[in-house]
Amino acid sequence: MIVRKDDQYAVECFAKVSEICIQKGEYCDSEEEAIQWVEYECWIFSGEGWICIDCHDTFMGNMVKMRKIRGSDGIEGPKKPEGHDGLDGDLEVGIDIVR
Repeated sequence: MIVRKDDQYAVECFAKVSEICIQKGEYCDSEEEAIQWVEYECWIFSGEGWICIDCHDTFMGNMVKMRKIRGSDGIEGPKKPEGHDGLDGDLEVGIDIVR
């Protein structure tokens, strides 16, 4: 969602779940510039709105916790050995970046 204030525009964080969520991006002269700002800051477009990096990190942290509680298949049951499917490790560590 784009908010307008004093003829300036900013993109609002759709999620607002992180304790340190900035709530809105920087105010810019146009809607296009506001969208470019959040893209440059690596906000994620969810299809419903833009999600700031802090809220995204909160979501990913919650996914890791749920996987540890429920197991990699998402069904409560016997616990699998740590790192059983390799997917839990991917969420914790992140994706390797080739430089």
